[in-house]
Amino acid sequence: MSHNYIPPVDVVSPKRQWSLLSVLFDQGEGGVAVALGRWEGEPVLAMRWNGNDDNPIGNPQSRGLPTWFIVPREFRDSILSKLRALAPEQEALARELFVQAIVVTNTIADPSSRKAIQNAVLEGLGQRPESETWIVRIFEPQSGPEYVIKIEGVNDFRWQHTFLGGHEQTPDFIRKEVHKATNPSR
Repeated sequence: MSHNYIPPVDVVSPKRQWSLLSVLFDQGEGGVAVALGRWEGEPVLAMRWNGNDDNPIGNPQSRGLPTWFIVPREFRDSILSKLRALAPEQEALARELFVQAIVVTNTIADPSSRKAIQNAVLEGLGQRPESETWIVRIFEPQSGPEYVIKIEGVNDFRWQHTFLGGHEQTPDFIRKEVHKATNPSR
């Protein structure tokens, strides 16, 4: 496949500060690209404009090399929300990295429900200081049609809730309940 521009996956400068983890979205020649990476070891969201025939390097660039623009943390959620509509699997990958939450168990049998509920829990937790780590356990007991979600966090935070069938098991409902429980002052 021939490109008239440098593909986002090949944009690796500046090598001392930047490391590419994944290209989350690529509109192709002349379009925008969004990536997940690390800037000086910290997880970041980055963007760039792909090049074209007139400007194969694209923008931004430094000293003739294609580079990424690091998205300020304040704008990350807006871009991830848009990415949810364009590339939901990639958006979920990025949110997992930024939330500072570790899902240690998820036993929901149906793969699409498993991923949707996990994403809802992580979105409910929301953006956290990078010094915080949250532990999430999601269970679907074999004995019944419910989901049990357990969350452990900072300051000895412990929360457990059983979501029974119907509307209680929708990602939107679970997201709101997790948000209420883990963000009481927000």
